[in-house]
Amino acid sequence: MDFTFLEQLVAAPGVSGREERVREIMAACFTELGAQTRIDAMGNLTGHLPGSGPRVALIAHMDEVGFLVSKIEPQGFVRVMALGGIDPGDFGAQKVMVHGAVDLPGVVGSIPPHLLKKGAGDMSQAALPIAESFVDLGLPADAVLSQVRVGDPVTFAAGSWQNDHSFFAKALDDRVGLFIMQQAVKTAKRIDADLLLIASTQEEVGLRGAGPAIFGAQPDMVLALEGTVASDTPGLKLPANTIATRLGQGPEIRLTDRRMIAHRPLADFLVRLAGQASVAHQVIVKNSGATDAAAGQISGPGSRACAVSVPVRYIHAPVGIAAKADIQAAVTLLGGFLENASQMPSPG
Repeated sequence: MDFTFLEQLVAAPGVSGREERVREIMAACFTELGAQTRIDAMGNLTGHLPGSGPRVALIAHMDEVGFLVSKIEPQGFVRVMALGGIDPGDFGAQKVMVHGAVDLPGVVGSIPPHLLKKGAGDMSQAALPIAESFVDLGLPADAVLSQVRVGDPVTFAAGSWQNDHSFFAKALDDRVGLFIMQQAVKTAKRIDADLLLIASTQEEVGLRGAGPAIFGAQPDMVLALEGTVASDTPGLKLPANTIATRLGQGPEIRLTDRRMIAHRPLADFLVRLAGQASVAHQVIVKNSGATDAAAGQISGPGSRACAVSVPVRYIHAPVGIAAKADIQAAVTLLGGFLENASQMPSPG
């Protein structure tokens, strides 16, 4: 599989509410796939590939966790507020990019160990709250003030790389979902559906874009394509009634989360397709997290909904890891769904 398009997606900044650079990439992608496109008031991008069969919406969100500039100190230090769930322990000393008049690389300020008070005990190891942290651009104050404004987006600045088994990058939640969408539509032998492709906004701050987008699309079925938490690393202790989602075991077919109970015939149909194609997959029941499927499920008259997610280690951190085999499996599963969507049992 060629991961060039995913490299392009993860390199683009797109915090919640400022997804325009990602939207530009996806608009070109949808046009290349032959879709008619439109942008709604929330900034959601929808592409339509007319066809026979059920009206199906594939949805993946464009936004990533990040920050907005909230204050600029007289000395030129930049204060930020988080957008989305970010652990303060993942913020300190990281390289970031402030997207002002131009893109400005900087570093989150940290206290050298030489200056920590001796005898402070655990307090010396505690992560500084994001509200108390600052970004140092290494520029004179007047240069910062002329190029950065309150409200400018800030993202983690780690580049992407890969080895034979894994892809490393920021923003795999949810650029990997957009990539799966593109690859599945591109490689499917036929599209057995009236297909809507939705690149949604503001998922990381409460699934805000998905509701209006799905309401406007009025689909019969919704599949949310996501990057999800991989809980297979040392030291994690899950509740006894929870199965760990693991790298290398295929995409997660999610039956429940904090805000969704999947349409069971749709989930079962996906499991059956995966089995028929010998595609590795993980059937997961959880009571945490949420995806755009939840918003799509209850928008307007409601839709049959499910989520298909690629496991990502270190999600919402500066760099995440996804297994290439899981991405390929998700593409194969989604492609099979698109080729056979009309075989999905009717409701009732």
